[in-house]
Amino acid sequence: MNIKAFHETLLKDGFTVVERAVAPNSSLETHNHDWEVKALITAGSFYVHTKAEQKTYREGEVFTLAANEPHTEGAGEDGASLLIGRK
Repeated sequence: MNIKAFHETLLKDGFTVVERAVAPNSSLETHNHDWEVKALITAGSFYVHTKAEQKTYREGEVFTLAANEPHTEGAGEDGASLLIGRK
């Protein structure tokens, strides 16, 4: 996925856009956010585990989370960079 196009689409769809770097082999325990998430992995790998799905996303892939959806998350051995939309 083209980073610039993804960024423009997020803004057009009303998301606030943030960039996030995640340290290698880091993880967060189960938590949730008050906002919907749509994120593009721009480098490395990043996993998201929900009740419905456990998946690792790699560079160029997009994941979404509904607001208040409990999940765990973390980065692979090379860490991860993400372009994240929140609304």
